[in-house]
Amino acid sequence: MKNLILTLMCLAFVAMAYSQRVIKLEELNLDYNPKSLEIDGSSNSLSFNVSEDYIGQFHSNPLRFAKENFNIMDFIEANQDKDYDTYTVTFITNKGNLKVNYNAAGKIQSSSQRFKDINLPYYSLISVLRANEGYSLVGTKHLAYSKDGWALDEEFYKVKLQNGNKSKTVKLNVDRDARGVAVATIE
Repeated sequence: MKNLILTLMCLAFVAMAYSQRVIKLEELNLDYNPKSLEIDGSSNSLSFNVSEDYIGQFHSNPLRFAKENFNIMDFIEANQDKDYDTYTVTFITNKGNLKVNYNAAGKIQSSSQRFKDINLPYYSLISVLRANEGYSLVGTKHLAYSKDGWALDEEFYKVKLQNGNKSKTVKLNVDRDARGVAVATIE
């Protein structure tokens, strides 16, 4: 029995030592294809389907996501022979989209965001339900716009409420306090 255990231990040690050998892989070549950044000639725009690392990554701050994950200067360089004055880039997810208009220098002229079925900030949800006793939340839309830059000029939620066969829409304006926290007011 002792010999059997020693033999099994030796075999396990040899198997582990054998698995530690270096395996050489073939060289991997990656090619840069600027054709993927070319603008669509019929619509003069580019659309991306956004892949998120986690749910809500894009919606939490779409403009920051676009700034960090899309290089407008590469896009303009790939399309410099077309002599466009403006470029429209649309980032699309299953919850909505961000549409950004850039000028020829790569600066934002305007942007618009439209998302559906987005969770409201907690205190805003509570205040809406308290102000509309008996109603239940049916759907939400989050809309935001900017002019000339990365900062949002206008941001609001539209909340659809229903009570039996009665329904109404409530608009929540979003302001940012000094800490950057969204504060919604019912209109």
